[in-house]
Amino acid sequence: MPSKALPSFSKALFSGILLDELLFPYPKMDKEEAENLKLVQETFKKFADDKIDSQKIDEEAHIPDEVMNGLKELGFMGLSVPEKYGGFGLSNTGYVKMLEFIGGTDPSVAIMLGGHQSIGYKALILYGTDEQKKKYLPKLASGEMVASYCLTEPGAGSDAAGIQSKAVRDEKRGVYILNGNKQWITNAGIADFLTVFAKEPITDKDGKVKEKISAFIVTRDMKGVSVGKEENKLGLKGSSTASLFFEDVEVPFENVIGEPGKGFKVAMNVLNAGRLGLSGGSLGALKHVMRPALAHIKERRQFGKTLSEFEMIKEKVAQMTIDLFATESMIYLTSGLMDRGDVDYSLEAAMCKVRATEVAWNGINECLQMVGGLGFMKEYPYQRLMRDGRVNMIFEGTNEILRMFITLAGIRDEGEYLKKIGEALKGPIKGFGVLTDYATQWLKDRVMTEHIRDVHPSLANAKVQFETWAKNTHFSAERFIMHHGKNVIYREMRQERLANAAIDLFGMISTISRVDSLIAEKGEEKCKHEIMIANVFADQAWRRVRRNLLMMDSNADRQMGELSDFMVKQGFYPFATESMEILL
Repeated sequence: MPSKALPSFSKALFSGILLDELLFPYPKMDKEEAENLKLVQETFKKFADDKIDSQKIDEEAHIPDEVMNGLKELGFMGLSVPEKYGGFGLSNTGYVKMLEFIGGTDPSVAIMLGGHQSIGYKALILYGTDEQKKKYLPKLASGEMVASYCLTEPGAGSDAAGIQSKAVRDEKRGVYILNGNKQWITNAGIADFLTVFAKEPITDKDGKVKEKISAFIVTRDMKGVSVGKEENKLGLKGSSTASLFFEDVEVPFENVIGEPGKGFKVAMNVLNAGRLGLSGGSLGALKHVMRPALAHIKERRQFGKTLSEFEMIKEKVAQMTIDLFATESMIYLTSGLMDRGDVDYSLEAAMCKVRATEVAWNGINECLQMVGGLGFMKEYPYQRLMRDGRVNMIFEGTNEILRMFITLAGIRDEGEYLKKIGEALKGPIKGFGVLTDYATQWLKDRVMTEHIRDVHPSLANAKVQFETWAKNTHFSAERFIMHHGKNVIYREMRQERLANAAIDLFGMISTISRVDSLIAEKGEEKCKHEIMIANVFADQAWRRVRRNLLMMDSNADRQMGELSDFMVKQGFYPFATESMEILL
């Protein structure tokens, strides 16, 4: 993400500002790149049809050497590496589309490739020096080196600031002495290039020494690096997941990525970028499993008609389609923001990850349900894809943590505004200018930004509902801050509701933008299904937003908290009927 990025659309939304110029028209891939991407996808499909046996990979918990070697030889390890370093040089949009395509073939392969390039060497691309890039990117692009992102520790998962790995400078030898261990690291067993995050003592301007996170390039051949046993996982069995241990590893000063002490920013921006790849891969898996499910309900007959004729089955198919289209719209609008290179996309990336992983999980579950008993059998892909997809709601920031991030980052600027009001009111004369400036801005925002640009008449109602509930979400966020002050950080149930509202609103505006641009390109008649999807999704979404906002003030949060505390204290379910107590 650029150091001086334009404001995030979603952050501005929390403050009542609709920056529709960031989202209209809907971004479109460069024609030449789109054609090249199609060729790359065709190459991968031909290779996958010949070499990738997903059931075998799952059963043997290993990606065969011939598959790994083939991926390397065909250049799939360097999808996002610039061409001058030997990669394909795909844009962010092209890369996510490619990972979606691979995710629809085999999630274990997709995770291996994503762990390698979405996050494994992403810090090098974003923050590396020219010398570092020249030294490592050609080997990473060719697959001579496989990359891994090493952040999570036994005591620090989503709380990245809590990592305990330490790096101490040895000025005489020009190296850091690195000690610590990392847990649940994707590609750990096969990686040669490790992006490792550790704390080092940093002296600030006041002469005080504080421990801050730095990012380091560590290679497997460095003395003191070792890997633990492979984890036995629920899904994604073909990908390597293990612990890494660092004992007095000597890391040269020139292997720091970015500035010393600025590693937390590096880590977070890598994850911001990586979340879109994970989002694309999740949707790819759902699209893949829909094919046999749709074929099944079209052919399978019960009570004299096909399953596809039953209304409850129709509802499942339609809802999956609507959710896929809206989430896809969010993902590729966000990748377009990334490709601009001047926009803060951190909230949007988090929203995409939350929505995509949950849509995929729910959709795969519905596909399994539609095919009935077949879905439970190992020779069919449904159960495997369910197992593979479950971890996506945990990877790269749990969806609970990301919902907290969405709300707290979203309301931060609004909180600063309200803080200025409070300071101004303490000294009415001295602070009059501040208060006047804020009041002027407050009015300006509401007069100038409560509407987005005109869209095609077929989307007019969706547009009105978006504008109405965007404004109401802003007011709810403002009340939330004013009522709870600094304690907003502890009101997680309310944070979740605001985050869900914001995710739905971003889904609405993404879908409206996409369909509006499609109508402009193809004409209304050729977009009747897309228009239908946009309007149904908007109708569903604003109703969910309304419910979430109503529950900001009227809810059972206190009772839910008390009940949870009681259950944790008990340690078991204490309400069983008398005949069941013996089981406890």
